[in-house]
Amino acid sequence: MEEVAVKLFWVTVGTTGSLVVGVVSFLIRNAISKNATKENVNAKTDLLEKDISHLTKEMDACETKFAILHKRISDLRDSSKEIYVSKELFHQTIKQLNEKLDTILKFVEK
Repeated sequence: MEEVAVKLFWVTVGTTGSLVVGVVSFLIRNAISKNATKENVNAKTDLLEKDISHLTKEMDACETKFAILHKRISDLRDSSKEIYVSKELFHQTIKQLNEKLDTILKFVEK
């Protein structure tokens, strides 16, 4: 029975050891594969800075386009107000002409 316990102990120790070696080797391989050197970090930082500057330029262009569109919309609103006023004036003129025509027709019918 003692021999079985000793064999079981050594199997457990061997399994634990191989598990520890596997985990450590995985961590080392993972660290090497990422290759986080100072040059790579600087290169990635430069790329991110270029992306940020490009996105900033695009955002500025979008803001400019937005301002232009806002001005066009304001101009359209102003011109539509003038059109609306002229329509209203047109309807009032037609109403006055219709009243004058009714008055003339009343005299003609007598």
